Amino acid sequence: MRWWKGFYGLAILVALLWPRPVGAASPAPFWPYASFVTADGTDLCGPKNTLRRPDGCPAYLPASRKARAEFLRSQLPDPLPQLNVEPLEAPENAVTQYTFAYVTNLPAPTYNHPLEAGAGIEPRRQFLAGDNWVSVLGKTDYNGETWYEINPGEFIQGQHLRFANPSHFSGVVLQEQPLYPFGWINRQTQTAALPGGALDGASLNRYQLVSLYAQDIVGASLWYMIGQDQWVEQSFVSRVDVSPRPEGVGPGEKWIEINTFEQTLAAYEGDRMVFATLVSTGRRGTWTPNGLNRIWAKLPTTPMSNQDVAPSSPAWYYLEDVEWTQYFSGAYALHAAYWHDAFSFTRSHGCVNLSPLDARWLFEFTSPVTPPDARLTLSSDANPGTWVWVHMTPPIPTLTLGQ
Repeated sequence: MRWWKGFYGLAILVALLWPRPVGAASPAPFWPYASFVTADGTDLCGPKNTLRRPDGCPAYLPASRKARAEFLRSQLPDPLPQLNVEPLEAPENAVTQYTFAYVTNLPAPTYNHPLEAGAGIEPRRQFLAGDNWVSVLGKTDYNGETWYEINPGEFIQGQHLRFANPSHFSGVVLQEQPLYPFGWINRQTQTAALPGGALDGASLNRYQLVSLYAQDIVGASLWYMIGQDQWVEQSFVSRVDVSPRPEGVGPGEKWIEINTFEQTLAAYEGDRMVFATLVSTGRRGTWTPNGLNRIWAKLPTTPMSNQDVAPSSPAWYYLEDVEWTQYFSGAYALHAAYWHDAFSFTRSHGCVNLSPLDARWLFEFTSPVTPPDARLTLSSDANPGTWVWVHMTPPIPTLTLGQ
């Protein structure tokens, strides 16, 4: 269960109880639940009346859930429209040019040559603690032991490396503006025939793309309709909505939206969404800060480390060849993360982690425009950086169609 489950329940309670200013528009036709039985005992929320006014009857009353679901389904086209997207393709099934490995069995010394280890010569360096990732250049055998070259002239014993399998997940390129919100299933579950019902329907797999045609709220939980008689609870979905341009972004400008509540990213050209995917942003205590900023530096690859602690600290991390890095707010960056496949959940020290395929697409999409052989490109007045808007916004808990 996500960390924000308790936060979301509180958000729903506030949304339902917060006083609305006089004349303010309601987000959905949600009549107050003042009375459900007349003086003569007539049930105002029985099957017939619920069908007539489904948004005026609470979902926990008899027949209400089914009637509300039928009402929402009746407002949608048949068949339900499908999202028009294209997935990113991995050239020759390779998501990165590098071979990465995690350094384990610490401490782990490195040498200029394997023979130095047997001769008792001091190591070139030692990995002492924390999380250390290296890129592997080659393999060699020496005196019956396997050694790997991790930098030119730097070798480490094979027992100290555990090879990575970078994520093959990728977002989607949108061929047209989405008509409905959509998202990815973030962990395996099953659908329910009704919102709040038993999870005994179709199986949903992690990273499965779904459209959100309607939504309903049952108790403290929001449910999404993803198909005919198919409902899934909100916490199992990382949702993407088409958002208006933030103030300050021009009509024809490119911009990127990151919703840290949903752990999603969307790229726009003006008002048109052109790409969307999942991300992993900062964890509790190292949140990715909200705000609107421009990308100020781009590096095709760069090392990263924790400058706040020593290499002997358990909090130390060292990452070689972090690809497609784009700094947008001080030291906060968009970049590829080859060391995990936890996209849709918070994971980082504040940066925005992307899968290797997504990070490369975004790097090529944004400005400043980067020459193919450039190791570092800085933004300028003549070559300004793309806007990046970070915010934490939960979905609005109402009975409504997805549009």
